[in-house]
Amino acid sequence: MRRVKAGVLAAMTIGIFSIAQAPADAVPVGVPASYQGTTIDLGKGWADAEVCAEFAVGDVRCFRTPQDFAATTGRFGPAAAEDCAYTWVCIWENIDHTGRRLQWNASGTKKLADWGFRDMASSAALHRPQSGATLVNYVTAFPNQHAYLAANHIYSDFRDFGWNDKADEIQVG
Repeated sequence: MRRVKAGVLAAMTIGIFSIAQAPADAVPVGVPASYQGTTIDLGKGWADAEVCAEFAVGDVRCFRTPQDFAATTGRFGPAAAEDCAYTWVCIWENIDHTGRRLQWNASGTKKLADWGFRDMASSAALHRPQSGATLVNYVTAFPNQHAYLAANHIYSDFRDFGWNDKADEIQVG
């Protein structure tokens, strides 16, 4: 009986040691996206991509430039609020719809840390006919930690309503 307990203890210790030795880059932390023939983990970074889009749940693709996105998909032109096509929710890293762009065609709750975009959103465009989106800030000590973005609206500057670089999550309707 002692040998069995010792064997189990040794196996548990080896297993714990093996888990502790796993390389950090092997553990996914965010949303996987296809980018230039490979898969990147958006939670760890975007490489040199400027546009990442969720076409459907599980179908996330990134592009080096907005022009590459347009050439590949035929959907949008150069970076601008008008590039957020019908049925999409788009957010930009900077005011006036500049910088990196992240966009969704699929509804759901998107934790922006998983997308490499936590506390970075500064402008948005929602070209959805009926449902908007809600920004969520995880700071719980303050009131009004939700901001509703209406359908079919363009928001050029989140500073106008105190939300620049504060969104931790977006709930896409």
